[in-house]
Amino acid sequence: MSAKAVAALTGVLLVIVMCCVGAAVIGAGGVAIAACTNPAPSLTGATPGSPPPPPAGGWPPIGQWTSTQVANAAIIVAVGQQLHLPPRGWVIAVATAMQESALTNTPGGDQDSVGLFQQRPSQGWGTPTQLMDPVYAATQFYTHLLRVPHWQDLPLTVAAQAVQLSAYPDAYAKHEPDAMAIVSKVSGLAQAALAACGAAGTWTQPVHGPIVSGFRTPQRPTHQGVDIAAPAGTTIVAASAGTVTVVTCQAIAPDGSDYGCDPLCQG
Repeated sequence: MSAKAVAALTGVLLVIVMCCVGAAVIGAGGVAIAACTNPAPSLTGATPGSPPPPPAGGWPPIGQWTSTQVANAAIIVAVGQQLHLPPRGWVIAVATAMQESALTNTPGGDQDSVGLFQQRPSQGWGTPTQLMDPVYAATQFYTHLLRVPHWQDLPLTVAAQAVQLSAYPDAYAKHEPDAMAIVSKVSGLAQAALAACGAAGTWTQPVHGPIVSGFRTPQRPTHQGVDIAAPAGTTIVAASAGTVTVVTCQAIAPDGSDYGCDPLCQG
């Protein structure tokens, strides 16, 4: 495997969790930049399937996302706040809905999937009518997310997949930047403040490249990591704060054969 270095995100990371002190996040120079508990749009008076009352002039489009899609994201964020989830949960939920439905409350999808999160009545998520209510659907997503051990410390795609059990477990990650931007807009928190409140998670992608093997895929259910391919010599940064205790080359193919370890893979 001399043409590529594969970074396997495995093992236990010593995580530094960024959190808020009191009601504000303190930025450079000791300036309070935002409150982590800024209210999201209120759901008071919202009827099932409708967004919270938009701001004056309506929700603006954000990037590729229309005002209607942003309004659906506002519901997801509002439900997360009312359930007292931290900002990381809002970002995971919005990114998940981006992948599952493009933030569109659709009445149909793969098999019997419906709604923002494409949840399936046959899998016990609720009735089709319930799942077409974005408030109900978001509540169901968050309820299942809270059952995932250490969900706040997981990469977004791993946390989302633990809830959704998607056939495409690595697809959620690409939506994280857009989810952060939309959550920032509808929550009223600047992205820097969201990051300081933990919305960006506790890890970073160590190298940019295609995912060549995902976390616990159907083909490799015991694979405890995400493999990212990059050209030999690419700088690989730390995924999170911690101490490197061992460096090994485990270039083993799914069929059990040994790729062979390029010296560049071993640093």
